[in-house]
Amino acid sequence: MESVQIRTKLHFYFQDVLSGDNPTVWKVAESQITKTSPTTFGQISVIDDLLTAGPEPDSEVVGRAQGTTGFADLSNTAIQMGLNIVFAEGKYKGSTVSILGRNPIFEKDRELAIVGGTGCFRMARGVAVSNTHSFDTSTNYGVLEYTLYITHYSV
Repeated sequence: MESVQIRTKLHFYFQDVLSGDNPTVWKVAESQITKTSPTTFGQISVIDDLLTAGPEPDSEVVGRAQGTTGFADLSNTAIQMGLNIVFAEGKYKGSTVSILGRNPIFEKDRELAIVGGTGCFRMARGVAVSNTHSFDTSTNYGVLEYTLYITHYSV
């Protein structure tokens, strides 16, 4: 049986909770200079963000964004991200997309590489475009908009 190349565009939102009663981002390590670095260099965090169809936290659940982030630039605020998008609902339930790259978090239209996937997204490659939809500094609650452009294969 021959595989067929497919292109898929997906759009969803990360509910990124940095503090409060139920944070989804946890700092697990920092370097000797993290506290004095203007770019938070060396801070490593683990995330398990809820993914939703809309920007509202109570909109339809799509899945989870799970992985690690690390502030990895001494000059500009940017994080190195290694994430798995884990689909929990709908036709992609159980499938994953793996994202890896540099995320300059204060810029618009940040591009990260899609480097793999499983299930419906077997052998995925492409690009994920990220934007900050909103960030509430009083609650440390961010909503991040992601659009994924994926090339993958049917099985």
